[in-house]
Amino acid sequence: MGLLDLAVPFPVVVLLVCATACLVAGLMRAADRAAEAGAAAGPARRPGSAPHRAPTPHAARPAGGTLVDGQYTHRKVSTLSIQPIRIFGDPVLRTAAEDVDTFDKELRGLVKDLLDTMRDEGGAGLAAPQLGVSKRVFSFDVDDVIGHIVNPVLEFPDEEEQDGPEGCLSLPGLYFDTVRRQNVVAKGFNEYGDPLQIVGTGLMARCLQHETDHLDGIIFIDRLDSDRRKAAMAEIQSQDWYNEDVKVKVTPHDSKGVFFKR
Repeated sequence: MGLLDLAVPFPVVVLLVCATACLVAGLMRAADRAAEAGAAAGPARRPGSAPHRAPTPHAARPAGGTLVDGQYTHRKVSTLSIQPIRIFGDPVLRTAAEDVDTFDKELRGLVKDLLDTMRDEGGAGLAAPQLGVSKRVFSFDVDDVIGHIVNPVLEFPDEEEQDGPEGCLSLPGLYFDTVRRQNVVAKGFNEYGDPLQIVGTGLMARCLQHETDHLDGIIFIDRLDSDRRKAAMAEIQSQDWYNEDVKVKVTPHDSKGVFFKR
């Protein structure tokens, strides 16, 4: 059964995502890995970054993952709202986030924070806990498909897997091969409470799984087998930022619990 053959009770607005690039799905874009895969080299920029670009209207695109039921309102952004990103070791990254139950101005502000910060960092995705907000929301930017989803629930239409490099804005500069499902369906809502469904394959599927893991207090290295995890932890512990105090910033958004420095 193909992804587009799924019987779902949602009106369908299709937004498709190509998934052939060897990029980090869910967090940082790896321009150097794309070059290794044979992609044409562009202007030099810092590893893990992507060129800044103006907000893109959400229009139908050809190829392999879908955004279903619900389009995002295209907003002209007059000021950016860029927030600090929590780094590995911060307790909020290990805390299961709360469902969003109120779709209000505060939530829309959080979505804006996620989108602005994600794009400023050159990320392919960013979850609310990475901004210190324990709410089930994340943004994504995969192959120029930009959006967000609230209270996502994942479904897997088959058992097919993919194995490739994955990174995280909360683990800056590090990439580890991670096994994920190749195809996924994410059901949730947009910032106004309208039903939303995303059908992803390849890179989009990786992103959806990675970001949803963040909402459950899971970091992608938890998905590694024992040998890969051991190697990953050795590399993490060698980073300059590993022994730094966790930076905690008071957020204007409602969050769960109290977060402490380690």
